[in-house]
Amino acid sequence: MKTEQLTVIAQFVAKPGMETALAQALGALVAPSRSEEGCINYDLHQDNTDSAHFLLYENWVNAAALETHFTMPYLLQFLEQSEGLLAEPFTMMRLHIVSAADSILVKPVQLK
Repeated sequence: MKTEQLTVIAQFVAKPGMETALAQALGALVAPSRSEEGCINYDLHQDNTDSAHFLLYENWVNAAALETHFTMPYLLQFLEQSEGLLAEPFTMMRLHIVSAADSILVKPVQLK
């Protein structure tokens, strides 16, 4: 059974020397995004071995909440300013949960 909840994974690569600036710009999205109606979580991660790589891991109650998020002024401002910070265009995946507790794909396994 497909749930309405959506997961977003967005990946960013900073230009050389712009790692701190990108971290700050992405970090500024966290608090306002978390306060949006429909946001379950909004977490910023940085690669352990390559400080230029960042990942946003987000969960939203449904597509409408995510679409509203995409219209927020602070996000639009980030998108405008990020061009000068990024080594390449960011990537984004929209995912739905297939391992929810009520999913037919998830069956208990007995370990011997």
